[in-house]
Amino acid sequence: MSETARRILSAAILVPAFLFCFYYTGWFYVQLYVFCLGAVYIGIKEFYSFADRGDDGKPFVRIGILYGLVLYTIFFLQFLQVQTHNPLPENIRLFLNTYVPHNSNILLPVIMVMFIHIYILQILTRQLDGAIFSTSATIAGAIYLSVPNGYFLKIVSLENGIYYIWIVAGLTFLTDTGAYFGGRWFGRHPAGLKISPKKTWEGYITGLITALVYTLVVNLVWEKVTGKPGSFGYLELVFITPILSLISVAGDLAESAMKRDAKMKDSAGTIPGHGGLLDLGDAVFFTVPAAYFYLSIKQALGAMI
Repeated sequence: MSETARRILSAAILVPAFLFCFYYTGWFYVQLYVFCLGAVYIGIKEFYSFADRGDDGKPFVRIGILYGLVLYTIFFLQFLQVQTHNPLPENIRLFLNTYVPHNSNILLPVIMVMFIHIYILQILTRQLDGAIFSTSATIAGAIYLSVPNGYFLKIVSLENGIYYIWIVAGLTFLTDTGAYFGGRWFGRHPAGLKISPKKTWEGYITGLITALVYTLVVNLVWEKVTGKPGSFGYLELVFITPILSLISVAGDLAESAMKRDAKMKDSAGTIPGHGGLLDLGDAVFFTVPAAYFYLSIKQALGAMI
């Protein structure tokens, strides 16, 4: 089976599963929690495989995975309290708000505890050679996977969160898909990037155009189906889509840089046609937080006007 066929087959399986996870609310999004928790677990393991330098330093795998899962779980418990698609019973919401307040920044203390814990482990159980690399890689892996997945939940919890997910996730993956096929069909001029020497300018331009067409079409379909205007205006989409598309390219190149450093072609062989989870999700780990920050700034400015 060709690589293109494997990509299409993987998409045919993953896309429906992804849609079910954030569309179905009957189980208080438990399926979304499990889906993303699995992604965090697999992604951290792949990240740590990049960062294993043997005697020169390697992550604390089990501890890093544990903190990554805890960080994502905190995001999820806060998400349950604020999402309005299937509100929690009041007694459960109050219970969760007592221990994991939805409006508190409990994540920073947890990250600080992780930092201290990992340094103590380094001091007590390993040689000092490679200490900076080992501790930094452990912390980076836990944050790199858990925080973007957490911001995905924050976007879902917004009014019209489903609309935003269609826009952001779709433009991210279509930037990559458009660049892949554009490079194969039209690629003539290498982009000149040592990180990814096979990438071409034609591929990047095709990816950007594909993403822009997609977001405009989604906005139009949303208006026709719901009878309400999209949360993004058309001119706003013309402005924000290229920015998020470029951010998605940065996410892809960041993961390529890690693979180059680790001398690996793919992060794993988990997803046929794509490689590992990091190979598939690298771009969305950048675009989802960026989109959430943009929406937060937009809301704050709107409140000031």
